[in-house]
Amino acid sequence: MKVFKKAAALLGSALLLTTLFAATASAAEEKRFDFKDGNYVTISNVVSTKKVEDVGYGDTEYVVQAPATVTFHGKLSEETQVARWDDLESIGLVDIKDGKAVLTESAEYGYGVFPVFEGQARGDNKPILLDVVGGGAAAPADEVKAPEPEAHAVTQAGPVAAAPTAAKVIVDGKAVAFEAYNIDGNNYFKLRDLAMAVNGTGKSFAVGWDAAKNAISVTAGQAYTAEGGELTASAELAARQATPTSAKVYVGGKEAAFTAYNIDGNNYFKLRDVAKAIDFGVTWNAEANAIGIDTKAGYTE
Repeated sequence: MKVFKKAAALLGSALLLTTLFAATASAAEEKRFDFKDGNYVTISNVVSTKKVEDVGYGDTEYVVQAPATVTFHGKLSEETQVARWDDLESIGLVDIKDGKAVLTESAEYGYGVFPVFEGQARGDNKPILLDVVGGGAAAPADEVKAPEPEAHAVTQAGPVAAAPTAAKVIVDGKAVAFEAYNIDGNNYFKLRDLAMAVNGTGKSFAVGWDAAKNAISVTAGQAYTAEGGELTASAELAARQATPTSAKVYVGGKEAAFTAYNIDGNNYFKLRDVAKAIDFGVTWNAEANAIGIDTKAGYTE
């Protein structure tokens, strides 16, 4: 506790002086941070990054939209902490339950995630600095570069059940592991996972953030730039509640009506909506229980 308490004053001063933001921002996405021995941490609802003065914790702070979930993948040591800096003299600690910590409100000087896994010592892993926005305290407008929109596209009713997709997914003849869900008989995927899966083919598409339109932009025919965490499938997917979203999506500058749901802080889009917009083939093999994505074919209903 004393180690972080002393650093809080330094970090707070640094953050007050910092105005340098990353040049790009994206829609809210889950970001993965890899550590030693195969352990890793995922953080949901990451919307942008900004540069801060390095006081021993690194010079990058991640802006996340509340509520955000910090998930530790690996057996934790008791040394693991998620610190909250509300002032320059002390810190609070966020509860970690079942390997997860949920951040629901902003803190004056941000949060620090200090992962320590079994067999490791404090300091073995680089901390993760977070600025949580959209929670109990409002963030200045110029600090929120690109929160993921929670409204537009095809309007749905209330929350619905989302079951993990049991079918295999074959992309151009090769099996690819996706974290996908079935909702009302349709398969839903993360947009960036699909972009990564078809990258380098004739149906590559870029995913970005259009600040002018406050929307996700999709550009067919361009290479996809990975942000980290794409095609990361959990070992044990479980049924979830899916909340309808209406994330605005522009394909080639024109608004497209995509049916979308938010699950655990990530937007999932109907596979056939994306396939139609990018024009790649989608097939179903009932005998093999497999979904096929064919980038050499065009989309058909």
